Amino acid sequence: MKQINQRNPLLSRCLSRHLQDYAQLSATPDHFHEFAEAVGIMMKSQPNYTAHDLSKIKVPVLIVQAEQDEFIKHEHAEYLAHNIPNAKLILLNGVSHFAPLQRPDQFNTTMLAFVSEHQTQT
Repeated sequence: MKQINQRNPLLSRCLSRHLQDYAQLSATPDHFHEFAEAVGIMMKSQPNYTAHDLSKIKVPVLIVQAEQDEFIKHEHAEYLAHNIPNAKLILLNGVSHFAPLQRPDQFNTTMLAFVSEHQTQT
């Protein structure tokens, strides 16, 4: 797992926002720390998909990697892109793992372009 810099002011700000959002939106608003602990365990052990597992994916996939991601290693994003048939890897420059909060226009433009490219005509 990638080492997380706990003193990163952006990370601290995002985690504070997540705590507030969780308290407001969760059915268990007082359990954020248990949730965060479970996510930490998940980050250490998952995903554990093999190349064979990934090769079975048949839907369009966009892997969006943040240039300064605190959680996801770039080589893991490349592994997914390499092993999922026809997957596309996009690197978002100048953002962290929290790109949707940090630069929503940049993130949304990327996602909407992908969705638009793969919309089916009805």
